[in-house]
Amino acid sequence: MQTISNFATNFEIQIMNKNSDKENLINYNGTLISANVPVFAIDNRAFRYGDGLFESIRIIDGAIPLFHLHYPRLVHACEMLKLQLDKKFNATYFKNQILKTAKAKGLDENSRARLSIFRTAGGYYLPKSSKAEYIIEIRPLTENGFELNQKGFKIDLYADIEKPVSKLSSFKTCNALIYVLASLYRKEHGLDDCMLINWKSRIIESIDSNIFIVKNGVVHTPPLAEGCVAGVMRDYVLHLLEKLNIEFIESPLSLEEIFTADEMFLTNAIHGLKWVGEYKSKKYELNMAKTLSEALNKDLLKVW
Repeated sequence: MQTISNFATNFEIQIMNKNSDKENLINYNGTLISANVPVFAIDNRAFRYGDGLFESIRIIDGAIPLFHLHYPRLVHACEMLKLQLDKKFNATYFKNQILKTAKAKGLDENSRARLSIFRTAGGYYLPKSSKAEYIIEIRPLTENGFELNQKGFKIDLYADIEKPVSKLSSFKTCNALIYVLASLYRKEHGLDDCMLINWKSRIIESIDSNIFIVKNGVVHTPPLAEGCVAGVMRDYVLHLLEKLNIEFIESPLSLEEIFTADEMFLTNAIHGLKWVGEYKSKKYELNMAKTLSEALNKDLLKVW
């Protein structure tokens, strides 16, 4: 009987030689296979326990401009979850595997990658092994570079569930139920995004982005201790602010501060900066987000 791994190897050879089924490719532990090939057993730990994490990664012009920020976060998260990475799983290895998959799909010029890492199957709460496996998925994008939206986002507050604050809060784990429910709320109310709160009812992030506000020329964003994801674009924007000598403060954000802000924008690794135009009756300006978006694209040209 042919095993999945043998089938996967044969399928990869078929893909590389005949260039077939390109749109359906994924990378499973270094092998290119069809997404239709079953790779998970019923005891997969990501399915059973959310026992894993993921990185959302932007590919532009055959390069990954923010990978120097993605990889350290990935390693830190694996250490926190006690996932054992193979010795060969260094930054160069994962970068090459992502670009290999994107190129095989013909999407290495402009796309998004999802790198999912999970504990190998077996065990109940106590794993039989902590060895890490991975899957890389590539999806196309229409945006060229990090384009700033010209129409401001309409957002609201999702307060049905408070995000817990813990050592895991800053990582993108496979337990993403709060973001799923917030996304359903967003759709039901015709919004572009929703803000999430922590147990102190303070604003920490949106569904898939970090939050920044601008008040009297000073940029404010919640510190990681408030429970927000440690976004790589958040990290890069803080670097840009320092480089441009723009004053910024990492401090808790209350609803009152959201209402009194002059400007609000969101950041993530896939889309860069997104300008928020309104929250309820509050309207926001577009100044700082435009300045930073232009600086981002100019600065990252040097990287890729």
